[in-house]
Amino acid sequence: MDLTKLALGSKVVIGAGVLLLIDSFLHWQEVSIGPLSVGVSMWHGWGVLVGLILLAILALEVVKVAGVKIALGPLSPSLATAGLSALLVLFTLIKVLTNSFVATWAWIGLLLSAGIAAGAWLNMLAAGESLSDLKTSVTAAASSATAAARTSAAPPPPAAPSSTPDTVAAETGLSSDEPST
Repeated sequence: MDLTKLALGSKVVIGAGVLLLIDSFLHWQEVSIGPLSVGVSMWHGWGVLVGLILLAILALEVVKVAGVKIALGPLSPSLATAGLSALLVLFTLIKVLTNSFVATWAWIGLLLSAGIAAGAWLNMLAAGESLSDLKTSVTAAASSATAAARTSAAPPPPAAPSSTPDTVAAETGLSSDEPST
């Protein structure tokens, strides 16, 4: 596994992703009273979603570096990374803007998520793909998922058997004229 053969976009995504992962454990929200400082990391509220998206992006890049091919439906690995990085920037921005007492590490995290998106964009350009390809792939995936959901609708359950006196007599071996004991 020769890392020098990696595209610039992949290097940027992995580098900024690892830095964002480290940054995610620092205080993104902080309150200081004198020498006492208390805060929470990114892994709080919307940050959990940001962290999961970040881990998915890093996993895709590691799989790509390892040379393993995974099926992503109509999406290429660079388009999947680009889509996830757009979500990463969106949810990181929501995390930063909706929190009170935002610390410096949150703003650094926002810049790092933008760096991941820039690396994903470079990957798309290197693969000869564009945003219109992303839109086409997502639309195709959504329409195929909708079609699959419609065709796999479960059939209605069978009708329940009626319990008439004749069927009860046949099941128990008693006739309806005989008293049961």
